[in-house]
Amino acid sequence: MSEQKLEEAAALALRDGTFGQAFIVIRNGNIVFERYRGISDLEAETIGKSNPQLTKSAIVQKYGTRDKNSLATSWSVAKSFTSMLFGIAIEQGAINSPQSQVALYISDWGTDEKASITLQDVLDMRSGLVPICSKSRTSQLQECLGSATTGGDLVYADDQMTQCVTRPKAKAGVNYGWWNEGRTPYPGQSFLYSNCDTMVLTKVLADRRSEDYLKWAQDSLFSKIGMKASWWKDSAQPQGGNVLGYCCIDATPRDFARLGELVLNRGMALNQQVVSRAFVDAIVQASVTPSTYYASQFWINTDSVGRRYITASGYDGQTIAVDVPRNIIVVRMGLYDPILNASGERVMRLKSGDPNSSNWVGSLPQAMASQYYANYNVNEVLGRVSQSVVSP
Repeated sequence: MSEQKLEEAAALALRDGTFGQAFIVIRNGNIVFERYRGISDLEAETIGKSNPQLTKSAIVQKYGTRDKNSLATSWSVAKSFTSMLFGIAIEQGAINSPQSQVALYISDWGTDEKASITLQDVLDMRSGLVPICSKSRTSQLQECLGSATTGGDLVYADDQMTQCVTRPKAKAGVNYGWWNEGRTPYPGQSFLYSNCDTMVLTKVLADRRSEDYLKWAQDSLFSKIGMKASWWKDSAQPQGGNVLGYCCIDATPRDFARLGELVLNRGMALNQQVVSRAFVDAIVQASVTPSTYYASQFWINTDSVGRRYITASGYDGQTIAVDVPRNIIVVRMGLYDPILNASGERVMRLKSGDPNSSNWVGSLPQAMASQYYANYNVNEVLGRVSQSVVSP
């Protein structure tokens, strides 16, 4: 691989104003390029303008020097880990098949228009259920009134599960504000990126467990692939309620790369089949289908030179991308520090305008109410990585 092209990729991924923290390229199981950096002076000033309660020195202390041991956070990259847990449940026999109806696992769904929805529909973000958003930044949720392209804003709610499971199916032919801004009628059960769909999958998985869901995830996934991870919960209960399957895993960038290894190895880790081979094969097959851009909680990206990557993507530029034919994994993570003011536990309690009594996923810049001042384009970064390959 060309070191120059990898340097160009890193320069794009971590340029000043993108608030990047880590950039790693792995090929054939070996780290071939790795770069870390902390917050720049100008980035710190930018964050300070949006967060006057933090001094510049406090910002630099929180987001300063970064290395291979520094934590990053996933945001929606967690959806792809939920997908792997789903594949594990199939391998363990707890789930029959992605083609099964959700009503087999959530009995209330068998009594209304949701009865025909399959697990694969939900995995592919084609459930047809209305998207859910926070209600005017209260702790309540409601059907999204406007655009829901970011998946629906759940983070202000104490309980981020119940309404995701009980929401109705959208009606074909109706103009909804969340569908094309109300300009065209909803066509029925089309792709709509939805945090709630992932929470439905989390509900299905949690209800099939006899043990604590996080313990099962630790024993069945994280420990099996050699990954240390902390997963945030909502605050439906004082000590944490529902695991936020759609977001918010904290781990090191190197450990996040292990998700890419699972995909490359078709669900194998440390010489054992951890995730259903057929489940991972279906994702890989989708990645070579030109018309497919999303499959089982993974995006299918086409980079700037035309190569296809299976990609786990998250808010604030979190990326795990896999070029399967050439055994390449690319990890890019943004600057992060957990805000644990309400308690020392990773239990999300976001109080608008009151950071001193909140627990929050403090990634930069957008999760700290600021903005980029330089462009991070994942497909351009991946394009430079693709161009770096000297020999196939």
